[in-house]
Amino acid sequence: MNLYRGVVMLEIKFNKRFEWKDLPSLPEIEAEAAKLAKDINVGETLFFREHGVKSEAEYKRRAMAAGIISKHSHVGWNSWDETAKNIEFIYNELKRRGSYITRFGFILDWVMGVPAAHRGKLPKGTGLILNTPEEWAALGQIVPVQPHMSDHMIGSPNALENTILALNAGVTSIGNVSHYFTYEYPGVELEYERTVNSLTAFMLMGKVEGTIVHSNMDDGFGNQFRDLASITGWAMMERHLVEDMLGARMAFAYGNLFSDPMGRIIIHSVMEKLNEHHTPGTMIFGNTVDYGLDYQRNYGALASFSLADAIFQRHTPTGHAVASVPVTEAVRIPTAQEIVDGHLTVDMMIEKSKFMEPFINWERVNAERDLYIFCGKIFFERMMNALDDLGVDITHPGEIFAALKAIGPRQLEDHFGAGEISAAGERTPVRPTDMMKNLNAKKDEAITRLGGPDETLSGEKVLVGSTDIHDYGKEIVKTILTKAGAAVFDLGNYVTPEDVVETLIETEARAVALSTYNGIALSYARELTEKMNEAGTEAVLILGGLLNENTEGGSLAVDVTEELKSLGVNCDNDMDKIVSTVKEIYAER
Repeated sequence: MNLYRGVVMLEIKFNKRFEWKDLPSLPEIEAEAAKLAKDINVGETLFFREHGVKSEAEYKRRAMAAGIISKHSHVGWNSWDETAKNIEFIYNELKRRGSYITRFGFILDWVMGVPAAHRGKLPKGTGLILNTPEEWAALGQIVPVQPHMSDHMIGSPNALENTILALNAGVTSIGNVSHYFTYEYPGVELEYERTVNSLTAFMLMGKVEGTIVHSNMDDGFGNQFRDLASITGWAMMERHLVEDMLGARMAFAYGNLFSDPMGRIIIHSVMEKLNEHHTPGTMIFGNTVDYGLDYQRNYGALASFSLADAIFQRHTPTGHAVASVPVTEAVRIPTAQEIVDGHLTVDMMIEKSKFMEPFINWERVNAERDLYIFCGKIFFERMMNALDDLGVDITHPGEIFAALKAIGPRQLEDHFGAGEISAAGERTPVRPTDMMKNLNAKKDEAITRLGGPDETLSGEKVLVGSTDIHDYGKEIVKTILTKAGAAVFDLGNYVTPEDVVETLIETEARAVALSTYNGIALSYARELTEKMNEAGTEAVLILGGLLNENTEGGSLAVDVTEELKSLGVNCDNDMDKIVSTVKEIYAER
């Protein structure tokens, strides 16, 4: 059934980064992938040797049959030496405490997402930087825990090189499909190369037995959709591109933005129903939306999401590893001991899940699952039909990838979502995401705390933005400032210092409120304040989020609040003070 044609086409705006009609043909891409596949020799990790398998997928199938629930942790200290030391400690300490860990997700620094010749254009973040092929090869040779690679791999401009290095190191689950759509590298414009390299890498993995292409929906457009039906339809889209068109096998990760334990169980069920090839899952991410500065409350969040995830694995084993997120995650880079502590909490949840699984109303879960899938299919088919109508070659995955990115999540959902259009002209979610519900609740709480006339802004201009993909805090601040009467200019995500200065000059704003979570707070602030001074602006920079950075010679990100203050940056990092702070800035002019 054609679910889009016949509907009046709304105006679609494209942020077109390159001419996608210039992409190589699919046969040309496949020929290159086939040639590269001949030279791939998947390394034998210590994990493979210990369990007598040749891939993570093979191990997961055995574990699922035996009722073993896998466990996962993300790691990525800046240097390889520090990373190797810490993963050895985590493995040995968990073993000593009678626990275990199945897989480590190595978080590469964002400079690894671009070719070596371009890395000097980006400030180093807090992630792992692998400088030699030997360091890549060592990923699976420290302890018998299987390495997984997702950040700044497939989907990045350096997708193909990184994928080849990872496969040869014995890494057989590699992502991240969603990063193609959302992760940016300011100052490095390689969108054509990014697309070609990612397509080739997907096809390469499809030719290497036992590999799994990974996609974390919460890192991509799923982070920005407001409807769970849209997230479901988007999963159908990514699966169509990677599996149906490029011949690989894929698994979805999710969970960062799912705080409702039952909602997590439902989305697990949805994703497994869509998994027609029964590819084992990678991991389920922890719910970090509920994490804050109170570590005791964070333990409660850790227990709630890991229990829900374990319950579903009891009911329907999918191979997804339950993730332990240290309770310090929202504040700083966790220590190795804190990662161990989190796993011991998860162990208890896994143990107790067997008593709760029989009492879940699985009929109700399945009914919700089927609703998501029915409405998700509407979204998927409307997107495909619209792309066809817009002149996109829907037989070429590269054109689809590039066109979807050029349209963006808000337009896709507004024009093609499954929900009804309200009287106000907005699309009503079939089922709102936890992100949307939590964001609205946080906004309401913050607005309630606003005072009277002394805490109002009379059209004062404020720029808001984020240095990375994380815009949760930015959206709350934007709402508070707008409610207080400010004229807010939203610069979006991955805002460059040049973007900020250019907009300051255009708008004559005196306040800039930016969120940062990618470990570049100090270097970013230095560059921005320098450019602001050169341009002669009198604006004040307000910085919130994780105010940390890996200082020269260090291997861990440290708090840089004092250094930021010395640059004249406001570091209150308190959204409740944002209105009074802006008011003070304008009072001093």
